[in-house]
Amino acid sequence: MKKLLMILPLVFMLCFTFSCQQGEEVAETTKEEVQTSGYINVDGIELPYFIEGTGIPCVIAADSGLQKKVLSQELRKELKFIFLKSRNDISHESQDVFDKFTLDTFVDDIEQLRMALGIERICVLGHSIVGIIAIEYARKYPEHTSHVIMIGTPPGWNSEISKKGDEYWETIASEERKMILKRNQGQLEKEDLKSLSPLDAQRKWLMASRPKYFYDPGIDYSLLFDYYWNVEGWNHFLNVIMDNYDITHGKQITTPIFLALGLHDYIVPYVLWDDVKDTFPNLSYHLFEISGHFPMHEEQELFDKKLIDWVRSH
Repeated sequence: MKKLLMILPLVFMLCFTFSCQQGEEVAETTKEEVQTSGYINVDGIELPYFIEGTGIPCVIAADSGLQKKVLSQELRKELKFIFLKSRNDISHESQDVFDKFTLDTFVDDIEQLRMALGIERICVLGHSIVGIIAIEYARKYPEHTSHVIMIGTPPGWNSEISKKGDEYWETIASEERKMILKRNQGQLEKEDLKSLSPLDAQRKWLMASRPKYFYDPGIDYSLLFDYYWNVEGWNHFLNVIMDNYDITHGKQITTPIFLALGLHDYIVPYVLWDDVKDTFPNLSYHLFEISGHFPMHEEQELFDKKLIDWVRSH
């Protein structure tokens, strides 16, 4: 498992102000939606949010750029998605600002958004490592959490989990898949990545690594990653904030949890959850057999059906 897990797609607040400035194009609003975009101001940082859909309010934790692309219009009929841009992806004068961020920082930014919008209870969705922000919100604010949705989320982040991920790849991946990865990596080594921006270099790395991320290792998925994220900020999140995290530590979570994993996800293998999932009393487990790290994209119709059925029953 690589520490460059990005695609995955916030310090307690001493004061909070809410701005109704419109920083993006605004669509028509309804009586249920006060506005479809705006900002929350936390610690002097303006974090944009965008609202799309109807139904149960569901905050997309942190990786909003990717999730706006992969979450379907069908889901938007059932869930009112609130895409919050992470403070990791806001331009900062100095990268030293990342040292001030903790897991609670990201969790509390969601809480500030909830309060600003005047919503009593929210669903929280997180993909990949960002699913940990979603579940930690439910742990800290259970009275304000209706549902937790985690997609391709690891139950922890440490050397042991990395070792299990490598073992799963070596044991389960086909020889053809391994050959494609080796060929892609060979081509990548010939390129002058140092001449690229950190983001463009990482996009190249992601495309070369797609045999580990996707069921079909041959498709060009580059359009999925055609958005901005701050490489330095997310490296800090993974390597510092998430270092030695264990999802089972802390107060028990009874909020309904939807966990979606892909059989061909070699970044977050489903086997990582074998000894963990039963420790959550209200967890609904779904393994998608022709998906990798993105079941909501690779098996969209089936994913949508399972998630909508689950939301309606909880």
